[in-house]
Amino acid sequence: MIVTFNQPKSFLTKGGEDPPWHQRLGHPGNQILKSLGFTNFSEQPCDVCAKGKMTTLPFKGHFTEVAEPLDCLHLDVVGPITPTSKSGYCYFLTMVDQHTSFKITKFLKNKSDVFNEFVIQQKLLENLHDRKIKKIVTDGGGEFVNQRFKDLANTCGFTHIVAPPYTPEYNGFAERANRTILDKARCLLLNSNIPNQYWAEAVNTATFLTNIIPTPSRNNYSTHYLWLKVPPKIRKIRTFGCKVVFAIPKQKRTWKLGPVGEIGILLGFENEAYRILKISDKKVYSSRHVVFFEKEFPSLSDNKKSDLSFSYPSWDDWSESHEDQFVVCLESLGKEENESTHEVIDDKTEVEERNMEDESNSDEDLSPARKRIKVIGPRHPTLINSEIREENILPYPRRPVALNTQNDPLSYNQAVNSPYSHLWVKAIKKELQSMWDLKVWEEIPIQDTFKLIGTTWVFKTKTDDQHRVVEYKAQLCAQGFSQTQGADFSKTFAPTGRLNSLRTLISFAVSKNLLFEQLDIKSAFLNAPLEEEVYLTIPQGLDSDKKHRCLKLKKAIYGLKQAPLAWYRRLSSWLLSIGFKISKSDACVFFSEGKDPIWLFLHVDDIGIFGKNLSNFKEKIEREFQTKILGKADLMLGIKITHDTNSITLSQSHYIDSLLDLYGMKNCKPVGTPLIPNSHLNSASQEERSAFEKLEVNYHSAVGSLSYVSSATRPDLSYPVSALSQFLEKPGIEHWNAFLHVLKYLKGTQDVGLTYTGNNSEAPVAYSDADWGNCRLTRRSVTGYLVKIFNNLVVWKTRKQPTVSLSSAEAKYKSLTDLGSELIWFKQFCREVNIFDENNAIIVHEDNQGCIDTSNSDSNTNARRMKHIDIQLHFIREMIEDKKIKLVYTPSSNMLADFLTKSVSRPALKRALQSLKLFTYEDRGGVEGKMSQSVS
Repeated sequence: MIVTFNQPKSFLTKGGEDPPWHQRLGHPGNQILKSLGFTNFSEQPCDVCAKGKMTTLPFKGHFTEVAEPLDCLHLDVVGPITPTSKSGYCYFLTMVDQHTSFKITKFLKNKSDVFNEFVIQQKLLENLHDRKIKKIVTDGGGEFVNQRFKDLANTCGFTHIVAPPYTPEYNGFAERANRTILDKARCLLLNSNIPNQYWAEAVNTATFLTNIIPTPSRNNYSTHYLWLKVPPKIRKIRTFGCKVVFAIPKQKRTWKLGPVGEIGILLGFENEAYRILKISDKKVYSSRHVVFFEKEFPSLSDNKKSDLSFSYPSWDDWSESHEDQFVVCLESLGKEENESTHEVIDDKTEVEERNMEDESNSDEDLSPARKRIKVIGPRHPTLINSEIREENILPYPRRPVALNTQNDPLSYNQAVNSPYSHLWVKAIKKELQSMWDLKVWEEIPIQDTFKLIGTTWVFKTKTDDQHRVVEYKAQLCAQGFSQTQGADFSKTFAPTGRLNSLRTLISFAVSKNLLFEQLDIKSAFLNAPLEEEVYLTIPQGLDSDKKHRCLKLKKAIYGLKQAPLAWYRRLSSWLLSIGFKISKSDACVFFSEGKDPIWLFLHVDDIGIFGKNLSNFKEKIEREFQTKILGKADLMLGIKITHDTNSITLSQSHYIDSLLDLYGMKNCKPVGTPLIPNSHLNSASQEERSAFEKLEVNYHSAVGSLSYVSSATRPDLSYPVSALSQFLEKPGIEHWNAFLHVLKYLKGTQDVGLTYTGNNSEAPVAYSDADWGNCRLTRRSVTGYLVKIFNNLVVWKTRKQPTVSLSSAEAKYKSLTDLGSELIWFKQFCREVNIFDENNAIIVHEDNQGCIDTSNSDSNTNARRMKHIDIQLHFIREMIEDKKIKLVYTPSSNMLADFLTKSVSRPALKRALQSLKLFTYEDRGGVEGKMSQSVS
C-alpha cells in the first residue's frame, strides 16, 4: 500500500492556515511531500534544513539483493554524544533491515551492552516475522567483533560480515541511516526550543518519522508498511517541540473550578499517544487528550542550549569500546485507524507518570540479585575527558547484579499495546486469578473515611542463560510510598538471614552428607494475612466501577511496607506449628529434631533445606503453599552453588562477569593481587579530586558493587574493599585506579570459588590478627579474623579499629575482642541448632606472644601501659577462664588471617587461599589452575 495524503479541510489548523507538514514530518524533502499528495508548500529553502543537513553526503555501495525481511541486518553504533541525554544515554545502536530499509534505534549508556541488546532484538524480531536472521553486517568495532558475537553466530546459524578497515561505505546501509536520523534529529532540535539534553527524544522521533514517510527507492512505500504490512498513522503527527495543553485526569484535579489542562512540550509519539514534557515539573507524561499550538515553541526556564556533538568511532579504535543499554518503543503505531481528525483528540484521557516513586529495602547480608536494582550512579553522565588516559573506564557505573536488558513495559498501557500484548495480558490474568484464588481482597463500596492506596503493574521477562525469553511475568504492586505509619501500617521490620549462618549450614551439610535442596513459594506475600485495614483503588485490568468501588485487602501484596513482615509471620507460625524451632541467633534459621532432623534457611520466598530425608517436609509445605520444588540448591542470595562428590563450591563468577562488563574491564590484563603489595592509599589532593571528577563516575557505587562479593564468597577482597571504603566521601584518581586494579585481579580469578569438603575435624578454629598503625592518615590499626568449622571457612571480617593503638600487642587485643564477640554468637548458633555441641574451648591462633601472655595472666603486669584497654582485657580473660576460647601461638608465616589486615604479596596470598580452599572449578586440589595465571 502506498501512503498518500490529500489535505482535507478537517486538518487545517486554527485560522484556516495550511498545517506545517514539513515540520511535522521532520523536515523531509519536497519530493517526499509531493509523493504524499501535498501541493501547497513553499519551494523556498528551509533555514532549519540548511543548518541541520548542510554536510549531508551520499553513501555509495553495492549490496547483494535479499528477498525477505531479516535476510540481512546492518548494524552500527553512534556516539559518544554530548551532552548526555536526560536519561543518561551517550550512544545509540542503529539496526537497518536491508530488504525493507526499516530502521530501529536503541539507546545505550555504554557500548558494552550492544551484544545484550542485539540478543534481545534478535528474539523480538524473529518472533515478529516468524523467521530467523540470516546475516548481519557491521564495522570492525570491538563491540561487534568479539567472542560473544562469534559464539552467537555459530549457535544461531547466521553469518556475520565485518567491513574492512577504512571502508565505511561497506556498511553504507547503517551509515546512511545514521546520517538520515541524525540530520532529522538535528532539525527537530533546531526547530524547537528544548535543551539538547533531550536529543534522545529527537532521535527516537526522527527514527519513527523516517520509517513512516514514503521512500522513493521503495516505490514510495513507507518502510513502516514494508516491515509491518500495515499503513502508518500519519494523521496524528504533530510538530516536535511545539506547545501543547494536555488534560489533567479528573482524579488529579484539586479544585472543581481549577484548570483542567497543563502546558507542555511535544516530545514524540508512543503507544498511540503523545509524549509530553510538562513545563512545570519537567517530567514526561503520556496523553491522548491534547491541544496543539504548532507555531509556538516554548522553552524551559533553565534552558541552556549546550553544543550538541555526534561522534562516530574511529576506524583506528577497534579495540574495547565501552557501552551500556538503551530503550526505544515503536509498537502499535501501524494499525488502521478511523479516529476523529480534529485538532483536539477526544479519546479516553490517560495521563501516566513514567517514573513512579518506588520503595526499596537493603540489607548487607542479602543478595541484590533478587531485587530490582536501583541506579545509584550519576543519572546524567557526561563524556570522559579525553585527557584522562584511563583504560576501560565506564562513565556511569550502576550497581550491577543482573545483565538482563530486556526492554520490559514500564506501564500497563505499554504492555497491553505492545507487539506481545497477548502474552502480557495472559500474565496479567494469571496474577489477578492468583489474587482471587488466595482471597487476597474483597471488593466493597468506597467510603469517605477510606484512605485509598494506588497500584501499579510491574512487568518482567524471565530469560535463560542465553538471554532467551522463557516467561512473561506481571506483578501487581501497591504504591506503598503513600502509606502512613499508624494508619495503614505499624511495624515493617522483617528479619533477614546472615551469610555466616548459611555458610555454616552448608559446611555442616557437606560434613554430614546431608542433602541441600531449594524451594520457592509462589506468590508468597499473597499468603500473608494483614492486621491493618488497607484499601486499594481498582487496578488496571480489573473490570469494575473504579469511581465507586475499591478493594479491601485481606492479605499482603508486594509493595506494601508491612508485606515482608506479614509473610515472615505467616511462614514462621506455620513452621512452628509443625514442630520446627526458631534460632535465637538467626531468626531466618529453623530446625527440627528427631529421627530425621531438618534445617531451613529462609530468604523471603526462597528456602534452603538441609537434611537426610526431605520428602515428608516437602509434601507438607506443598499442601500449605503453592510451592516450586527446585531440587539441589543452585542459586541462592546471588551465589552460584555447585555440587560435587563430597564437596560444595560457592562462587559468583556471573556476578563478577557483570561487574567487568559494566565497568568495561572484560578484556583487561589480569594482575596477581587485588592491591599492590605493601601499598597504602592516601587522601586525595585537590588536583587528584579534580582529575577524578572529570571521569564522572560514582565511586560510592563502584566500591559498593565489590562489597557483596567480598562478604559472600571472596575473603581475598575483604581488605581491599575496606581500604577503598575509607575514601567514599572525597575520592581521587588514585582511589579509582585502585578500584580498577581490583577488577583486574577479579578478571584473573573470576572462577575462584569457596569450596567446602567433608570428612574433616568438627572442631571450630579461629585466627586473629591486626596490622598495627596500618592507616597512614589516622595511624589506626586494622583488625582481621576468620573462623572455620569442619575445616571449612565460614566467617571472616576486616575492620579498621575505632581508636589508635599504642603498641602492636594493643592492636592484637582489640582484634581478639572483636573475634570474641563473633565467637559468642557463633558458638551459641551452632549449639542451639545442633550443629556442634561440645563444650571444649575454641582454638584461637594468635601470632603475638606478648598478647597471649598478657591475656592468660591473672594480673596485669603492665598496668600503666594497659589500663586504658582494661575492659577489652577483662573480656578476653573472662572468655579464657570460661573455656570459651584458648589462645595458641602461631608464627606469622602461618597466620591465615594476615591477608585480611593488609595488602600482601602474591605468594603469601596464594598460600592463604590454598589453605582456605578457594579453588577454581577445574582445580579442586589447589588454586594453581587460575591463581597462577593471575600475574602482574
